[in-house]
This record gives sequence, C-alpha cells and structure tokens, in this order.
Amino acid sequence: MSRPAPHLVACVASHGWGHLSQTIPMVSALRARLPGLRTTVRTALPAPLVRARFEAVGLPAPDVSADDTDFGFVMHDALRVDDEASLARYRAMLAARDTRLDRERDALRALRADLVLANIGWLPIAAASSLGLPAFGACSLNWADVLRARHPGRADVAAVTDWMHEAYSRADALFALEPGMPFERFANRVPVPPIARRGAERRDALREALGVPPATRVMQVAFGGMPLALDAAAWRLPPGWIAVVLTADAADGPSARRGDALGWPYHDLLASCDLLVAKPGYGTFAEAGFAGRDTLAVPRDDWPEAPYLNDWLGRHARLAPIGMEAVRAGRFEAALERLQAGPARTPAHGDGAAVIADAIAARLGAGVPDGALSRP
Repeated sequence: MSRPAPHLVACVASHGWGHLSQTIPMVSALRARLPGLRTTVRTALPAPLVRARFEAVGLPAPDVSADDTDFGFVMHDALRVDDEASLARYRAMLAARDTRLDRERDALRALRADLVLANIGWLPIAAASSLGLPAFGACSLNWADVLRARHPGRADVAAVTDWMHEAYSRADALFALEPGMPFERFANRVPVPPIARRGAERRDALREALGVPPATRVMQVAFGGMPLALDAAAWRLPPGWIAVVLTADAADGPSARRGDALGWPYHDLLASCDLLVAKPGYGTFAEAGFAGRDTLAVPRDDWPEAPYLNDWLGRHARLAPIGMEAVRAGRFEAALERLQAGPARTPAHGDGAAVIADAIAARLGAGVPDGALSRP
C-alpha cells in the first residue's frame, strides 16, 4: 500500500514579507519532487496574504495556522528596529523555554506534520527534532547571528542566542541562501544559490499603463512589507523620469504614480523599469540582482545582513547609496549621477529552491519513519 503524501509544515517568520517570498519557491520545487505534498504554513502573517501569494504562482492555497513565535524584530517602521521591545520578547521566551517547546511539539502533533521547514525560527526545528521528524532551516539570515551582531558582549543576549544556536544545530540542514549572512558558526550549514523570481519585461506596456511617453525612465520605489509613508505626490523628478511608488499611502503626483493602482506583479514591474529605490532586503535585492537592475539603496547600517546584500548586488547591478532624507524630498539627482558613472554588471543566476528541494527529497528518500507522528 502506497504511503500517503507527506505533510510539510512551513514555519515562516512574520518579519516583513521576505521570509514568505523565500519559502514559496522552496515549496513549489518540493511539490515537483514530492507529488501531492500537503502544506500548512504556520505564521503570524495574514492568512489571506499567504494564500494569495501561493495562488499567484500557481500553487494550491495552503492551510494557514496562526502562530506568532517567529516575529523576528519589533519594528518602528521599515527601517528602524525597536531593540528594547524585541529583546523583552526574547527574554520572556527564554524564561518560558520549556513551555514554549512543549507548545511547539503539541502544535506539530496536532497538525500531523511529517517534516518541518523553518524560515527561520529555531523552536520549530528543536520541536521537530525532538519528535524524530526531519527538520530544515532555510534563510539568508538566522536570528542568533543577527542578535549577536546587534548586541555584542551582552550577557542577557548571549543567553538567548546560545539557546537559539543549540536549536538551530539540531536541523538536518541549515540552508544558507546567497546573498546573506554566512552561518559560519553552524556545522550543519549548507550554502545554496539565491532564490528570486524573474519578471517579464514589458517596458512599453508599463509606460502605456502609466500614460507617459515610451522613452520615459521609470523608477520603482519599494520598501518591502514594513510600513513607510512617503509624500511622493510632492516630488519633482528630473525631466524624463517618473516614479512608481509601492509604499503605504502612496498618492499620484506630477512625478509619481501609485504602484498598487497598476495591478502589476512586483517582479514584472521590476523587470520593466529602469531603476529601483529600496532598502537592503533579501527578496528585493535578489530580484534586482537577477534583473540586473540599477539600484539606489537607503543604508541600513544597523542591520547585520545589509553588508552581505550590498556586496552581492553590487556585483550584479550598478548600486549606489541614497539617504532617506533625499528620498523623502524626492531629490535623486546626485545619487543618479553616482550610479550612472559605474560600469555595467552581469545579472545573477542560480536556483536555490531547486537545490534545497533536491536535498530535502533525498533526505526523505527512505520515507518518514513509521510512527513518527505518534511519538511523545
């Protein structure tokens, strides 16, 4: 009698949209290798958003189980971390570590999980491992290394990161996505190529949708899944430029258009524009690297992943910094001059999702151990 299709529980951090964007291609590649794979996503992201993102790439809408364990960091806005609030949550979790682990085990039992893929919570890995289930982590960062880098030398932080490190070390593999942090402390680290969507280049159609001449140059302004209001309606860009703004409360103006009003997929917009204005973030930068898209980046000097993202994108697209004050004022001229003075770059390539799916499928080749789901 054939074994029923395995049930994947994908635990996705709610710190922006990037963790979900990384995870969906992994699930898609796994389904190609494990036909009938059932998927439940555990996350604090809104269930309609999760289902819509899966359906947008032709995948069945997964079940969504609400869970706020992996919050990443509390944020003031898209660029500013609330360190004290974040650390207070982590200290509370450490104080209740046994209860937290028991709750995680109970959740996996209730879902009848056959394997766990965490992006990039440590508790799901620890719980799955203690139940004898295959457990994998995959991301461009891990919270232990991020916290260490943000708070070096603090004993209270070290207690949290030591707990995280021990849990991460139980994973069958920690897939370290390029571009990203190096995961150097982990013996189970497996480097993999980038994961990024490729958009369809539709330059003429985009300019027609914007109601501008075909020669108009388009900048796409995007700051990911965190709130950041910009008064782009007041911008006056250099002649021949227009901005498509994908931020909260964006409004049309002489030099700007609301991106959400176009109804275009993000990656098609990116492939069809001339310039990206963004903060360093995995999904944004990986997709820009695959598109070879010129990028003006607002510095994130306090975010430990940023130097790795900047270094990688600078090898695959022209990259220059721009201050947030200049962005808010719509003053792009100086940054554009610096950017355009640089030489052309070669776009990135690779398929990290396929590498990860092959490794997980190989690990499952012997099947899920009989009785794994009933273990105490």
